[in-house]
Amino acid sequence: MARMCLPDGAVRGVDFEGARTGAHTGSYTPGKDGTVTVDNPRHIRALREMGAFPANLGGRANGGFRCECGFGSYFKTCSRCGGTCERDS
Repeated sequence: MARMCLPDGAVRGVDFEGARTGAHTGSYTPGKDGTVTVDNPRHIRALREMGAFPANLGGRANGGFRCECGFGSYFKTCSRCGGTCERDS
């Protein structure tokens, strides 16, 4: 099983049909978080060819800094607004 992000926010879902018979083999519609759960390895391969990518479901990284604008960074100077960041707890 893999969690995948579809290639574009405008994609509302993907349907797969068998190559030989044309039978419906799978449908994937993104949830609220924009990811789909894919069970079939062939479908994972096909989605990757279409531009889908694995979802980064990792939690918060320890360490780093947080700027007043809300942007998280590993550097003391914010790359978004140029402000000084405080150590993130």
